[in-house]
Amino acid sequence: MQTSENVPLCFWRVITMAEACDVDLSTALDENKIDITAYADMITGCQRCTQVDTCNKLLAQGPPLDQAPDYCVNKETFAKLRRA
Repeated sequence: MQTSENVPLCFWRVITMAEACDVDLSTALDENKIDITAYADMITGCQRCTQVDTCNKLLAQGPPLDQAPDYCVNKETFAKLRRA
């Protein structure tokens, strides 16, 4: 299990996955759809991900996604924010 992934890399990975899922995290924060603690938890969750290489390869393709992949620890959060 991966537990020490670089925080800045996870920060950018979370943002990139959100964008791929058509979620604007800045707007979600501004509109109080998510708070800073939940945002930090998303990054922490990414740090613990065991599928970082798979995720990086997916995001490098630059696809728009209907939803985050099943292995994404933030999948439900992205889906909720997309509907909000």
